[in-house]
Amino acid sequence: MTAFDWADRPGFDAWGNLADGLRADILAAGGTGWQDVFHEIATYNETWRPLRPVLMDKAWLEELYALSDRMLQLLFDCCRRRASTAGELRKLLGIPDGRVEFLDDSEPLGEHLLMSGRPDILLTDGVPKFVEFNVGSDVGSVWDSEKVSARFLDLFRTTGLADRLPVEAPLSAVDRRYAAIRETLGLPAGARLTMVFRTDGEYPESHDPEKLVELLQPFVVRGRENGYDMDVQPVDWLTLGSDDQLIGRGRRVEAILRLFVCSEMSPTVGLRAIKDALQAGTASLFTSAASWLISNKLVFAWLWEDAAELPPEDAALVRAHLPRTRMLTSALVPSVLAEREQLVLKPADEFGGSGVVVGREASPEEWTALVSEGVTEGLHLVQDYTRPDRMTMDFVHLESGVHEEAQVPFSIGPYTFGRQGAGCYVRIGSQGEGEVLNLKRNVHVTGSLLLGDA
Repeated sequence: MTAFDWADRPGFDAWGNLADGLRADILAAGGTGWQDVFHEIATYNETWRPLRPVLMDKAWLEELYALSDRMLQLLFDCCRRRASTAGELRKLLGIPDGRVEFLDDSEPLGEHLLMSGRPDILLTDGVPKFVEFNVGSDVGSVWDSEKVSARFLDLFRTTGLADRLPVEAPLSAVDRRYAAIRETLGLPAGARLTMVFRTDGEYPESHDPEKLVELLQPFVVRGRENGYDMDVQPVDWLTLGSDDQLIGRGRRVEAILRLFVCSEMSPTVGLRAIKDALQAGTASLFTSAASWLISNKLVFAWLWEDAAELPPEDAALVRAHLPRTRMLTSALVPSVLAEREQLVLKPADEFGGSGVVVGREASPEEWTALVSEGVTEGLHLVQDYTRPDRMTMDFVHLESGVHEEAQVPFSIGPYTFGRQGAGCYVRIGSQGEGEVLNLKRNVHVTGSLLLGDA
């Protein structure tokens, strides 16, 4: 891929470049329209909502798609230098047999595992830094981030803002995912496709399956528009019928869009039914459970180990965009304790910021205890700290209606489906909650609008 000067081409948010009057009018429109924009959006902050979209440069996002795809390939190649099957990779990652549901240890590590993904990227002085790469169909917020972008675009159009600031929504990640499913599973037009979700997760409404099925109906409508005979069901509704056919409320389930992480699942009739149908070959899964292994952050440490042996361009890419990552061992403890403010502690196989501790946010005593626990538990990493850039965002208080401007951290998640970039997930931090953007810190899920070729 061609070199791109990230530091001198800031493109994440053009807010500061807009005229004062235009900014005021955008915030005024947001003040009247934010409730419609975020209606039934699964956001995790119960106090504030953003008043505007992120205004992203279209060419900049295209470069980010390309960078993300190259990083995904490098991570995958790193795995294949060490293993040829899912089972070999699982053992190298220290994952116990049986922890990952639906995993076939004999499955070859192939490009089919890379058909769905989303990195978590921070910017440091404008330079993208990959701190996580989620691989598999369970990448979240595809629909929500797209809806927020579409609703902000409609708000801009109905208020006349789009005449003053031409914008467009990113390419549909929802549609691109449906295309990737067809490509990966080889499904004909009219094929049955069932979106399946868990009822024990942190996603809002996940504990009310009837409500979540209702909320996910727009997914079904879009799936039918993309040529599928589609429905949506929770795992717990599935049973195994005659001839090893998977059944959900009287309807055969053939191709499954897996909308959940396939680890640490409670044993249920539905889970057993999916396993039996997959083994019998009467159902197929997008994506294979083996794709989840590539998300393990230990792979980041492997890639850093391999950097010296990579072609110069790839080695430079790793060093510029992947913070140095090392496996936490007892031998490393003295330097890790001494370098607390320059490090981040992470569990290797968690996701969404879970378990992440920024050293400079912990006291020396807390850091010592956490590092000790990490060594004892095993499978923890230390990653070089990279200070996330801040963005200026205006928020509205849900109860009082008060507006507040704040400088907050953010992360960017450009989706990839079928090795093509589409859509963009933006996670915005909350005032006073620190730099780790996980669900427990009241993050905001929002969308973006693109400037450039609208």
